[in-house]
Amino acid sequence: MEVQTKHLPDESLASRFDDFFENLLRDDINKLLSSYPQTKSLEVDFHLLERFDHHLADNVLLYPDEYISAAENALASRREATALGDEFKPYVRFYNLPATSQVEVLNLGAEHLDKFITLEGVASSISEIKPRMTIAVWQCNACQRKYHLPVGKVEPLQPPQFCSAPDCGGASKFTLLEKGSNFTDMQSLGMQDPVEKMHGNMPTVHAELWLEEDLTNTVAPGDKVLVTGVLRLKPINEGKVKKSIYQKFVDVNSIRKIEIDFEELKITKEEEKQLAELARDPKLFDKIVASVAPSVFGYNELKQAIALQLFGGTHGKVLPDGEVIRSDTHILMIGDPGCLVAGERVFLGNGAVARIDSMGSTHLQALNQQVLTGQGHSRAIATCFHTYKNQPILEIVTESGKSIKGTYNHPLRAVEGMTSKWKRLDEIRAGDRLATVTGVECSITAHVKTGWTHMLRHYGPRAKSRLPKELDAELAGLLGYVAGDGWVTATRVAMNVNPAERDLIPKLSSIISNQFGLVPKLAERRAEGKQPIFILEFHDVDSAACLSFLRVKRVPDLVFRSGNKVAASYLSWLFEADGCVFSKGRGKRAVQLKSSDIEFLRDVQNLLLRFSIHSRINERNLTIRRAESIRKFANAIGFQSAKKKTRMEKLVADCSNLHHERGGQRSERVVSVRPAGVADVYDIEVPKGHRFIANGIISHNTAKSTMLEYVARLAPKCIIVSGGGASGVGLTASAEKNEISGGWVLKAGAMVLANGGLVGIDEMDKMKEEDRAAIHQAMEQQKISVAKAGIVTEFQSKTAVLAAANPKQGRFDPNTPIASQFALSPTLLSRFDLIFAMKDTLDEKRDRGLAEHILEGHRYAGTRDKGESPIVPVIEADLLRKYIAYARRTVAPELTREASDKIRDYYVELRRQGKEQNTFTVTARQIEGLIRISEAHAKMRLSRYVEFQDAQKSIDLADFVLHEIYFDRETGRIDSDIVNLGQAKSKLDKIRNVLGIIGNLEKEVDLVAIDDVVREASSFGLDEAYTRRLIDELKRQGDLYEPKPGHIKQARAREW
Repeated sequence: MEVQTKHLPDESLASRFDDFFENLLRDDINKLLSSYPQTKSLEVDFHLLERFDHHLADNVLLYPDEYISAAENALASRREATALGDEFKPYVRFYNLPATSQVEVLNLGAEHLDKFITLEGVASSISEIKPRMTIAVWQCNACQRKYHLPVGKVEPLQPPQFCSAPDCGGASKFTLLEKGSNFTDMQSLGMQDPVEKMHGNMPTVHAELWLEEDLTNTVAPGDKVLVTGVLRLKPINEGKVKKSIYQKFVDVNSIRKIEIDFEELKITKEEEKQLAELARDPKLFDKIVASVAPSVFGYNELKQAIALQLFGGTHGKVLPDGEVIRSDTHILMIGDPGCLVAGERVFLGNGAVARIDSMGSTHLQALNQQVLTGQGHSRAIATCFHTYKNQPILEIVTESGKSIKGTYNHPLRAVEGMTSKWKRLDEIRAGDRLATVTGVECSITAHVKTGWTHMLRHYGPRAKSRLPKELDAELAGLLGYVAGDGWVTATRVAMNVNPAERDLIPKLSSIISNQFGLVPKLAERRAEGKQPIFILEFHDVDSAACLSFLRVKRVPDLVFRSGNKVAASYLSWLFEADGCVFSKGRGKRAVQLKSSDIEFLRDVQNLLLRFSIHSRINERNLTIRRAESIRKFANAIGFQSAKKKTRMEKLVADCSNLHHERGGQRSERVVSVRPAGVADVYDIEVPKGHRFIANGIISHNTAKSTMLEYVARLAPKCIIVSGGGASGVGLTASAEKNEISGGWVLKAGAMVLANGGLVGIDEMDKMKEEDRAAIHQAMEQQKISVAKAGIVTEFQSKTAVLAAANPKQGRFDPNTPIASQFALSPTLLSRFDLIFAMKDTLDEKRDRGLAEHILEGHRYAGTRDKGESPIVPVIEADLLRKYIAYARRTVAPELTREASDKIRDYYVELRRQGKEQNTFTVTARQIEGLIRISEAHAKMRLSRYVEFQDAQKSIDLADFVLHEIYFDRETGRIDSDIVNLGQAKSKLDKIRNVLGIIGNLEKEVDLVAIDDVVREASSFGLDEAYTRRLIDELKRQGDLYEPKPGHIKQARAREW
């Protein structure tokens, strides 16, 4: 065998594998021999093969077809130990391949062809089992001789070219005998990267997997699997035309489930004792709640609800009519997304600066990026990236020209006298002071790689330039000068030089020669009535292409990511090109940079913080005026030309006589607050500190999506999707045509893929209404019915839903009832058992508690003993997962009479209150929610019975939600109409009265005077201001319009 002699010159492949089997897998082989054909495969841990012979293992990865075939032949040679003889044809299936062989589905490409690889993902679709022909039997039509020909996986069936029988005469017509041919079971499986990684506009890429023999029907849609196999190609043929583009599929060697439901976690007897001891802890409930998102301060009731959601109610309850009662609890969180716009500049832990939108690409993407917190030299890790679409924006500008743009509720650190507190953007007013940083420490010393390469040339002369591989101080200086007074075209780079500063020409020429290996040209430009200007330029398409980013007037990322020496050189040459220095007496001393692009000036302002230099932006100028900052500029940055160096020396000397210098200014006055339209916004989650520096201003981050993130860590089976990128079929199910069978294959959506676990839906308000409607059945009946393309079936979706959404206007209005600000339909809201409003209220007591929570976390962050830290879960995550699994698997609590009476009395009392105000406070659906939560609380205690205390806990949570969400402040009562109709009944009554007045007046006149309505409304107890506000609201809603100033008319009949 060629492969054998090439790769193993000293011995045969089969004998080498035989030695491996004999030495390390003898017991496994004996089990296979005794159970064949019920068991047809020998599963081999690849690490064992590596330990036995790493050369052999390496060749299995490189030449899987030859080597796996040799292994199976060696295993089949042991057939004498069975009574099957030639019928013993086992498979060798390798698992646990090295990490270097693992490939993401998204990145599966040509480089992996015919290689042994590992894929991790979710089974998203599966076809029915089809027979695939492996040996084709062809019969000669002339002499009846039969030929047994092997059939490849993708090649078309081909009969023999001619009959080789001596008495046949070379006949060329054959008949395929299907009955005599050999077949094997084959199944097509669709697989994608884990759904929880797919957010926003990230493409969902599917890989086609081929399963054969005993691998078929081993997984189902929704299973998370680890696959080993060989990537192969199959041609795309249209008729007799063959295309050069191929489709790929993975020929599976081994497939294993790697994600397990709560109930499937393995728990040992010793662990059961540990869990039983935990259940006896009288503070168990508080400890479990404290272990849910411990880095997020507050929201205790929400954490209680999430903890109970993980345990779930009693499974398998069926009513006498056959209806299955839902046991999973659905929770909705609605809160403000406090975020910043894309271009805001975040200071990283090493002093570099990054645009916040560049720190991640997908919503809830995991990060491990150190950032500065603005607390001295303190640093913290940003762990999660957030993004939200189309949010209303406010811009805050400070006295020095610093600007920050974010959502209305995004908190900044405000300074009031000797204290400071967090303030939302919409609560900040001109004259307030914001905490700022006076300097940023930079620890970067290594040069940043440029990544520049020459353009690909198929013809023409070779490249004449060399391209710098790193950004050093010299190259940074050239970038600064071109940014200040130069330009870049497709073929050349040019810059102006003032004749009074002609001493710069040799320096710039030397830089161009050293960095690019080119000799620049010098020209003189004369304009009538103006001084001549020198133009220094060099022509080279490669250099111009690499420097094309200078056409955008911003400080390059290469500079922001470089150390102080490189940054200082960039600034020095930038100020040399487009700056000035002057000292003309009191109030007229400064270093100044001019630019028409204010965002460029703000970039420079941020870069100057590296050197603790204070600057102020006013219109088109950035000015350094303070004596202390002038001296720092002279010492760390300076100028390049003799002319400006002399002026700089004079300015420093003049400043030495000043006595009114101020130290670092740690706060700045706000000069303007204005709406800035609508934009996509971003945030980073910094658990230890909840703060970072953005544009030199201390900024806070939010916590709503963090709840989803923590639940995803805690639940073994949890899928997180973003509403902005999820469709109805993406959440439920869809039908697609299978290219192999020609039939339709059902593909599972997120709620099916999460069956038996939990699905988190972030930004639910960003989904289309028809897509939200698609999940109604899944949430209530926990199944998804599909009738499409002739397929009628049901998917199980026994899935708890934890959803997050934003208010209608992107933020909560404190003057409007919370429930009327929900951007979800009443029918969808009714599917949730509990609804929480995560309001970022600025309460001094809560802020003090938050500060203490963070400080306590920092106290223990640097010590080995973190047991007392509030950031560390009270119950370790793995133990809590097992406790939840044990409770869900072993406990099915039953309602006691005492608990039933408690829930019944509570329900009846709420209904009585509703009857008094002629509305329905609660419905029977709320009773089922109370029972589910009561059962979960009992299950948490490992109790067989739902007792009074369990019912009380469910009532406490329901009361909290009712008073938080359903409370009508005008009447002081619970009113479900606030959610069901979007308005409180008291307000609806007033609207009815006003519209009734207008309707009556319209019978007498065509146009109704607003003053007449106000006068009539007073008889219903409505004051003038309220009535006019109500009329304005009805005009905005389209119920009224104003054809003539001061007069209104009904636009449509309204149904009540």
